[in-house]
Amino acid sequence: MAVMKYVYVLTSTPKDLYYEQAVMSAYSLRRHMPEAEIIILVDDKTKASFTEENKRTALEKYASKIVSIDFDDGVPNVDRSRLIKTSIPDYVDGSFLYIDCDTIICDDLSEIEKADAVTGGVLDGHCTLDGHIHKKYFLERDRKLGFSGTKALGANINGGLILAKAETDGQKAETRELFRQWNEIWKYSAYEKHDKHDQSALNEANFRTGLKMRALDGEWNCQPSHGGLAFLKDAKIIHYYSSEFSGKSYIPYYKLADKAVQNRIKEAGDIPDDIKEMIDEPKFLFNPVHLVNDSRIVSIMQSPLTFTLADLKAHCPPLFNFLEALCAGVRGIGKKIMGKR
Repeated sequence: MAVMKYVYVLTSTPKDLYYEQAVMSAYSLRRHMPEAEIIILVDDKTKASFTEENKRTALEKYASKIVSIDFDDGVPNVDRSRLIKTSIPDYVDGSFLYIDCDTIICDDLSEIEKADAVTGGVLDGHCTLDGHIHKKYFLERDRKLGFSGTKALGANINGGLILAKAETDGQKAETRELFRQWNEIWKYSAYEKHDKHDQSALNEANFRTGLKMRALDGEWNCQPSHGGLAFLKDAKIIHYYSSEFSGKSYIPYYKLADKAVQNRIKEAGDIPDDIKEMIDEPKFLFNPVHLVNDSRIVSIMQSPLTFTLADLKAHCPPLFNFLEALCAGVRGIGKKIMGKR
């Protein structure tokens, strides 16, 4: 059996925190698998930033190899990231497990080599399309792009972890064709439809290659904020979704997703010992959260209306207070009318 390689894709500047996230993930993987072949694929600008002056040399301690890929200067970082990610077999020979940078490895990953799959990933949100809070969004996005992948699969495979085996000629062909299609579909999505999401393109590539990707157990890409708590106990990888915490008002539910923690790594140039201790016990790092146990409310939590009300409360309290009082009055009248029936 071919030895699995573990692959990350990183595009970053000293102004963001993607490098620090990659350092945490690679450190956690190296801790559990000291002999693992960890490959970091980067673009040329990112590689050029790996200097002592920028305090960006720690990643070299945890990686087996850092591969730099050249781009024209005008190509944005998000494009560089997507173009590398959708072309991994061009830079990595043999079988590999692709892992997003905003992850923490919780255990030895070598069991993935035994998975009954050539290509595979974990369902987004750990659920099928019918149970996904973003079902309408996924289908509408596919409609605009002219895609059928989400509807055909009845689910979305999350792009944060991708198994890609290449042990035989047949398996190598399956892996290469999936990524070839993914790359072409993403470029169409990005440059003709102006949608740079990679997950919709991945699911469309899976559809066009015969829906051959297998759904892996949730423990391989545990998404705690998206139904993953059921898999946390046995989680191999925790995917904490750094993009969720980009807004000023978001409070990280996961302590290692906190920008303050990641900025300490940036300032130190490596992972401070107390943060290493946190990474060593990754399943116990949740901040206090407010649970909403009402299906009516949960179903609209991602609605634009909910965020509009939140913005009104933050930026225009008088208008929010007026609308709240008005709604309370209407609700009170409605209850009285219903009570008389």
